[in-house]
Amino acid sequence: MERLDLELNAFTRRAGSVLVAHSETTLARGLEPGERVLVRDRGVGHRVATVRDISFDLTDTHYRLELGTAIADEDAALLTGEPQAAAAAVELSDVLALLHEARVLAAGRSYLAGALPN
Repeated sequence: MERLDLELNAFTRRAGSVLVAHSETTLARGLEPGERVLVRDRGVGHRVATVRDISFDLTDTHYRLELGTAIADEDAALLTGEPQAAAAAVELSDVLALLHEARVLAAGRSYLAGALPN
C-alpha cells in the first residue's frame, strides 16, 4: 500500500476529502481510481484513504482522496510493509511447546476424519 505524507487541516479532516497533486508526493507511480492508500497526517496519525477521482492538467495529476478510518501506527507499519521493532526474545522451550500443541491438535483432527490414532 502506498503512503502519502500530508499535513491535513481541521477543515479537511472534518470534510473527509483532500485534493493532492502528484508532484507534491514522493510516489514512484500514479494512483488508480479506487486504490486505497495510507495517509500519514503529520503530528496526528494515520488514516486509510481511497482515490475517488483523478484529474489532469498540463503539468500535473491531481487525486481526490476520500479520508477513511484512523488507524494505529503499528497497523500502518503492517500495511506499508515497514519493518517492525524487534519482537521479544522467544525461548526454545516456548517454540517446542507450541509445536507439541499443534501436533496434538493435528492428530485429534486426523482421528476425527477417520484416521487411526497413534
